[in-house]
Amino acid sequence: MFSRSFLMGWWRRALRHRVLYSALDREDRGYLYLTMKAFDEIRNADVGTIIVKSLAKLKDALKSPFARKMETYGIMKARQLSRVAVEWGYTKAQRWANETGYINHLTNNELNTLPGWSA
Repeated sequence: MFSRSFLMGWWRRALRHRVLYSALDREDRGYLYLTMKAFDEIRNADVGTIIVKSLAKLKDALKSPFARKMETYGIMKARQLSRVAVEWGYTKAQRWANETGYINHLTNNELNTLPGWSA
């Protein structure tokens, strides 16, 4: 399931980005640390479930503010604009809601818009 080097990589990355102590509580950190030190490879499904939850918290904490904005604002805006374009008769616009480049573009435009100038 997970190897020691894989878990150590996540541990080091979280330390380097200063999110280890803010993202994980004491219990999660301890469980991850002891699992990393005690086992070469995790094979137990119950232990794997706990580790997956901890790694999901770390992954979420390591996201950049731009990526978080893309997940919230960008996807919502792309769906909204896609729906409007389809209502106007452009059926190919349905793909816009799932295109990462378009979502990235909309998010970038929103972040670079001056306050008071948004539509």
